[in-house]
Amino acid sequence: MHKHFSSAHRYPRNSPHAAGRVVALALIANGEVKPSEWAALESQQVHEQLGLTRQEWHEVVGDLYVDLASAARSLAGGLVDQQVIAQVLADIDDPTLQRRVIGLCMAVIHADRQLDDGESAVLRTAIDRWDLHPEDQEVIEPLLYGRDFQVMPRGTGWC
Repeated sequence: MHKHFSSAHRYPRNSPHAAGRVVALALIANGEVKPSEWAALESQQVHEQLGLTRQEWHEVVGDLYVDLASAARSLAGGLVDQQVIAQVLADIDDPTLQRRVIGLCMAVIHADRQLDDGESAVLRTAIDRWDLHPEDQEVIEPLLYGRDFQVMPRGTGWC
């Protein structure tokens, strides 16, 4: 039986805090925050891009740590459970905000020039749950599946 991820810190749908929570999830999805990843977000003024103060951004990251620590299955093996990722992503359904958030998540991933399993899980779940812009798909899918992967627009079929 799976325990449902219950966040003590809930934010309004499509709010700056909910968007920050998704970026924070990409930041810590592999169980650690690498200095290069944090620096990349700071250099891009992540808090301003999300409509948060620097203090609010730090609080969103800290609150996510607390929520994940309270859900034992969330960090099994240091990685965040896919169901938890889906719940966090569900708080963003505005396509414009999704695009901004996925761009910031990509900045996290590119910062250390490697795609960790936790980061991959966040991106794969975003592809599955969000209706991403084709340009975003063109950047994300080859990163996940290899450079030979051919992006097919959603719903086009193979014929």
